[in-house]
Amino acid sequence: MLQLTILNDTQTLRVSVQPGQPLGDVLHAHVPAFAMPCAGNHTCGKCRVQVSGPVSFMTESERKLLGDDAGDGVRLACFCRVEGDVTVTLQSGGSAKILSWYRTPEVKPDRSGYGFAVDIGTTTVAMQLIHRPSGRVVAERLAENAQRGFGADVISRIEACRGAGLATLSDRIAAQLEDMAAQCLAESGVSEVEESVVTGNSTMLHIYEGLDPASLAVVPFAMQSYFGGFSRRTLAGKPVYLPRCVGAYVGADITCALLAAGHGSQETQLLADIGTNGEIALTRNGTLTCCSTAAGPAFEGAGLSRGMSAGTGAICAVAEESGQVRYETVGNAPAIGVCGSGILDALAVMLATEAMDDSGYIEEDEAWPIGESGVSVTQRDVRQIQLAKSAICGGILTLLEDQALDAAAIDRFIIAGGFGSSMDLDSAAAIGLFPAALRQKADFIGNGALGGAVMLLRSSALREKSARMAAEATELSLSASPAFMDHYIDCMTFDRF
Repeated sequence: MLQLTILNDTQTLRVSVQPGQPLGDVLHAHVPAFAMPCAGNHTCGKCRVQVSGPVSFMTESERKLLGDDAGDGVRLACFCRVEGDVTVTLQSGGSAKILSWYRTPEVKPDRSGYGFAVDIGTTTVAMQLIHRPSGRVVAERLAENAQRGFGADVISRIEACRGAGLATLSDRIAAQLEDMAAQCLAESGVSEVEESVVTGNSTMLHIYEGLDPASLAVVPFAMQSYFGGFSRRTLAGKPVYLPRCVGAYVGADITCALLAAGHGSQETQLLADIGTNGEIALTRNGTLTCCSTAAGPAFEGAGLSRGMSAGTGAICAVAEESGQVRYETVGNAPAIGVCGSGILDALAVMLATEAMDDSGYIEEDEAWPIGESGVSVTQRDVRQIQLAKSAICGGILTLLEDQALDAAAIDRFIIAGGFGSSMDLDSAAAIGLFPAALRQKADFIGNGALGGAVMLLRSSALREKSARMAAEATELSLSASPAFMDHYIDCMTFDRF
């Protein structure tokens, strides 16, 4: 047996490994938060570590993914195999900013005591300990999803359930929630809770509940459960309520976000939660129509040459002033990469300065430097965002067309989620992420999924309302829609729509 020493911020782990064992597998087992966005499929180049000691030789494929970082002990964990006693240092760009604020309508509480509201996102997890009569947040924990080593999107997680095993992923998220809950209770001095509400997309709830999500990935996208009742699990020893989903790709997180957005208003409202999976919901004349479009993880930095989450050192804003490109980073730290809001701004500047044409082609050298940051936008980065923004805008246009509406008919454009709350609306409209007519109607509500979960935690009556709303909603399938394919292709250009 060989010894592997893992240096992770202030923590040092020493584990025994077999000769030739893949480094990524070891980190999976002992550092659950270690991110492998492509699930170890050798495509993203994000699982970078610093290695000292005898390991396998670097292949040409690994060298290509590392680019300028190749050398000085920098390796990709998915390629690297341990051949002797090795020390590995995990690179850290700082913790990602995780959204926990929200704005919700007033609630008439009918529940007493304390409870946990939880939003299990594909990338992050947000938990709040709530005093139910008042709605006061007593304690809070925010973390990156402990399953993220199994891939950045829901399809990767579904595949991981077949490979690593459903129980492995299910127990990992359940253990993470228990640990976060224990920390909240210890910090607040609250001795016990009455119950919890745990929301998330359909895949996350299937995995949490230990239900095989494989059917969600293939036609006809069958649900093992729509939820809308109590879990088989407990949290801090008390019952857990799981809100109802609309369908396979419009989950309980959207049900909760619609509550937070004030569903039932007489306005014509369009809700968009823009992330790895873009979910869109249109409320009109008391009816609810929803759709979902696979944007991929590019808005969260995955798949981009220098992409990262919105952690310290991430370029989060870019602007052109008097011929100079200016940028801002999270924490005002030296730039080490670019996050979703930064890449949107960068593309808007590139378009405005004609460094990129409306087809997305970069004129010079296939890379555009972001000022003096040392970080560049490559031609491949542009194509990744092009695909993602086309999926979102195409989905919005298809949903509007289905209801015989145009963007000007929308009274309120509600944006939920972490990426949506950080992006610059002018940049987003300029590159065609959403129809330009929605720009002046946009309203951020923050983490609508968490806000809606808090509402359900405080009111039993709202649980019945939300379950009925989800059950009566119409889910518009985009996978076989000719209209969506037409809009998707049209939205590839970087134009205002």
